[in-house]
Amino acid sequence: MTENNVLNRTQFCAEVGEDIGFELGMKMVKDYYDATGDKLNHFVGKNILVKVLNQPDCVGVRIFKALNEEGKQTYVLVGMDSKGEAILEYQAINVDGQLSKELGIVADRGVGNKGWGDSL
Repeated sequence: MTENNVLNRTQFCAEVGEDIGFELGMKMVKDYYDATGDKLNHFVGKNILVKVLNQPDCVGVRIFKALNEEGKQTYVLVGMDSKGEAILEYQAINVDGQLSKELGIVADRGVGNKGWGDSL
């Protein structure tokens, strides 16, 4: 998909984002660290990411900067549907074959880390 096609489409589609490579990625991270002094990164495991992405019509994840209950910086991840809406609930068929509403996954509880040199 070309850049123009992405810009002309809704920003909430599975094609948004690209592999930028290690060198550009590290330059962007270093530039941010140098500009802000903020060296916090955050790790989120595969299992919760897969659960978020496996929700019906989920085309991606919106990532919000946040503060946890202790006042420490974290991130909250929310699945987004193709209409650009947060997936906060969805319909599913339960074990009895009946339609039911399920709560969407709003994720956190990752691990925050300082520094980046050894981890990349």
